[in-house]
Amino acid sequence: MTKTSFGEYFDDQRDRIIKDMQNKNAQQNIEWMERYDERKRKKHENFEKELLECSEKGVEISQECKIYFKKRYEKEI
Repeated sequence: MTKTSFGEYFDDQRDRIIKDMQNKNAQQNIEWMERYDERKRKKHENFEKELLECSEKGVEISQECKIYFKKRYEKEI
């Protein structure tokens, strides 16, 4: 792909805009990953808490919790 030149000023402006958009996309991806990791960590902590509480009380854990840990431990094996 060839770039059409519209003069030094406009070419520099276009290059800055392209660079800024690339940085913005990278920043948005980083922020999304941080939020995703936080949600995943909270979910894991909640299930772990439920597992410990239910184990101590002798109560059966929820089906959702069972499925989560079953999938998790299958991946580790």
